Amino acid sequence: MSFIRRLGWYAIGMGLGILLVIFLFKDRDFQCTYLPNNRVLVDLNDQKIKLIELDSQSYKYFGICQDSSFVESFLVRGNINFSKSKVVTREDIKYSQYPIELFYEGISWNGVWERRIDTAALISLQKIKN
Repeated sequence: MSFIRRLGWYAIGMGLGILLVIFLFKDRDFQCTYLPNNRVLVDLNDQKIKLIELDSQSYKYFGICQDSSFVESFLVRGNINFSKSKVVTREDIKYSQYPIELFYEGISWNGVWERRIDTAALISLQKIKN
């Protein structure tokens, strides 16, 4: 068998394999989130509704929370402090809480997000002094 003929059969097999993979996996939501920080952020971001329920000390920042890009950037670019997080499996609480730090437009923010059954809620927000 000549080299050109072998190359042709290889190309046909490769093409059929690619079509099979596209057919089988086209509708799947595939994400590569291997790091713990990314897993929690994707999990919070996948919640259908994102609520803002600030405590009385954080309510002065309610105006910036109306900016949807600010809220979304917490759940995309934020850094979670796992040593201060409260998880349902480790503590006797109703919902898991994650403190997330974000550098947004020159200002450092620290927000506490709560993962509920079908929502993600911002319950506390503080400006970090630089």
